[in-house]
Amino acid sequence: MNDGRGGMGAARRGKRPSRHPESPAEAHVALALVLDVSSSMTYEENGERIDALNNAVNEMIAQMKANVRLKCIVDLAIFCFGNYNKPKSEVMYQGFSSIASCEHVYLVAEDENTYVVDVLEHALDIIGKRCEVYDKLGGSYKPWIVLMTDGELHDSTAEINAIGRKLKERESKGRLHFLGLGVRGFVRSQLEKFTSNKDHIIEIETADFGEFFKWVGRSMSAVSTKGLNDSFELPMYQPKH
Repeated sequence: MNDGRGGMGAARRGKRPSRHPESPAEAHVALALVLDVSSSMTYEENGERIDALNNAVNEMIAQMKANVRLKCIVDLAIFCFGNYNKPKSEVMYQGFSSIASCEHVYLVAEDENTYVVDVLEHALDIIGKRCEVYDKLGGSYKPWIVLMTDGELHDSTAEINAIGRKLKERESKGRLHFLGLGVRGFVRSQLEKFTSNKDHIIEIETADFGEFFKWVGRSMSAVSTKGLNDSFELPMYQPKH
């Protein structure tokens, strides 16, 4: 990947705006996927990583749609990162919408670089605003960020450290559950800046994408059965490969 700050943006199927929460009397959980769409996500001996990612996310959505209650109380947003200073209209592929209203996800990996800090800043802002909406309705569970990358982040060390402090602060206050997925080629020390729990940085192979996102769906189901003030730990995902 080129480490410059130019390049073409990844092609997408148009921005999907946020929608008002369904089942407003119930507590909701915000699930934000922050996904690498740099061109290296097309590299794989047995098929493109981005295709495997699209399939895995769509299978997760279908899994949760099969749960009558879950599909109305889990809201999904998808953010894409790659080139430097991407317009917000390109960063947010889908605003927060109930699983019930989610359409087929189709991401294309064409960006030349891997800059994530501005996208994480935007995601945190959108998550905060979404949780404010929930708090005026039926309340909210701890929001999730699932970040996936397969390469070295091109943001400066100072920028990575700064956003890392914000993420860790939200974690320490019980306002965020962060998971970082690293596909072959990622730099673990960079992702470890984003969380105080190193177990939340998971090395994953393309072949594991489907099982991981099924685990996310099961975790959403487990979270939704708890009270808002319940203290509990979810079993962490264990890659098979």
